[in-house]
Amino acid sequence: MKHRPSYHFLPEKNWMNDPNATIYFKGEHHLFYQYNPTDWHWGNLHYGHAVSRDLLHWEHKPIALYPALDRGETHCYSGCSYINNGQIELLYTSVGQGDRCQNSGSEQWVATTKDGINWKQIPDNPVMRSTDAPTIRLTEWRDPFVFRWKGKYYCLVAGIVDEKYGAVHLYTTDDFRSWTYVNEFFRNTCAKEVMECPNLIVYGDKVLFIHSIWDIRVLRWFIGTITDEGKLEVFNQGSVDYGDFFASQISFDEKGRALMWGWLREDPRRGLYTDGEWSGVQAIPRMISINHEDELVQERLPEFETLRRTDEAVRLQNFTGRYEFQTVSGAAEIEGDIQSDDVFSFRFLADEENREYTDIIINPREGTYYAPMEESSLIKSVDKKPILGYFKRKEDGVVHLDILIDHSVAEIFINGSSAMTLRIYPQLEGGRMSVKSKGIIKEAEIHIYEIRL
Repeated sequence: MKHRPSYHFLPEKNWMNDPNATIYFKGEHHLFYQYNPTDWHWGNLHYGHAVSRDLLHWEHKPIALYPALDRGETHCYSGCSYINNGQIELLYTSVGQGDRCQNSGSEQWVATTKDGINWKQIPDNPVMRSTDAPTIRLTEWRDPFVFRWKGKYYCLVAGIVDEKYGAVHLYTTDDFRSWTYVNEFFRNTCAKEVMECPNLIVYGDKVLFIHSIWDIRVLRWFIGTITDEGKLEVFNQGSVDYGDFFASQISFDEKGRALMWGWLREDPRRGLYTDGEWSGVQAIPRMISINHEDELVQERLPEFETLRRTDEAVRLQNFTGRYEFQTVSGAAEIEGDIQSDDVFSFRFLADEENREYTDIIINPREGTYYAPMEESSLIKSVDKKPILGYFKRKEDGVVHLDILIDHSVAEIFINGSSAMTLRIYPQLEGGRMSVKSKGIIKEAEIHIYEIRL
């Protein structure tokens, strides 16, 4: 029974959740993340740190940020990074106990570094207070994100307004030390749900805005523009991921590509101890953009192809039934183009007798894909709720599918726009894969790769 992923990033042990302050600086990608150094359950949150030159191979660094216990801080919650005076700075949500709790007493703090390894909270903290919003009361106020718009620096911070509804709020600064409240940037459509991890990318006069909703564990995208009053005017919207991808972060590489990071939650595991004292995985960074129809485009990192170690190429024509691939692996990729008017499915992480397996059922006519999950694990305590996703059909009817499989992780991409992440906990050792159709697959070109770092 192996559940620990082999090519996705995670600490050597203990708890990890949100990716934080992701940034490319002087030839290295920096990944900070919520980390409990003493337990594999949530709590005692620090900032873990790792660096990479290729976004695939990571070097663990010492813990970057410790709670300032002498100043009443007990947790370093999520935040972002930016470059100030030639160095990375961290802007993050600081919480403590009692009046400093996350519900009503959180603050936004800055931490600086001299060597890129050790960060210290500045004496002038906090740099932002919830009371900076003059006419409203903010609770669950968290997760700052800095961006530049029309020559000025701004920051988004999520927070519930007057205990009535969730919103994301806009602030501005000239020096990263003094912030001024601008306006309510975006109001959630559902009352009192806790909004988290707002991100924003500027594309000329348009912006891509992304946020998470804690209560129902969803991640939404919006494309629009920012009005002169500092509000988001939405043109289009949708779901980033239909599964267990959450708490996104954004960075930009040396090529100008926008990269989206995400935490792959262990919620379906329900606290089960499996193959070690660890919890939480980071997704393979996704390359994202917007198209001329104001839609989110997201694809797995192209550099990921360097991890392919074998290539089983399969071509099917006018095929009905089940085709068993020869490759057997719990760390694999299934990539293919399938032309079919009928429902077809892919199976992976299957044992020899098909007592455990995970199916992805694709309906090309309706533009839906479905993970039943009932047979994905023999472990009774694992959550096996089904997941349904939607994708936009291509004009030629071809479905382009890419599935990254890594023991307890499956990241599924369809037609370069839709994504679904699954957490899977099989009890048996099984890495068999197959494709099936009760109708007719007119034509398919499929590649099965074994993946190794």
